[in-house]
Amino acid sequence: MREEQQHLLQLQQQLQQQLQQQLQQQLQQQLQQQLQLQQQLKQQLQQQLPQQLQQQLQQQLLLHQQQQQQEHQNV
Repeated sequence: MREEQQHLLQLQQQLQQQLQQQLQQQLQQQLQQQLQLQQQLKQQLQQQLPQQLQQQLQQQLLLHQQQQQQEHQNV
């Protein structure tokens, strides 16, 4: 009886260890994925931002030019 109990205990411990390892691995994978995603996002943002800024600047310039032309016409 004693031996059986011990065996069962050992089995339980092994199972727990395995479970913990699996969980840790899963967590690590998830973390890595998240990190990758964050980096991708950062890269996208870094690429997009200058483009957007350029576009905005161009639009402002255009607007300004148009306004100047109108003022000239008005005179």
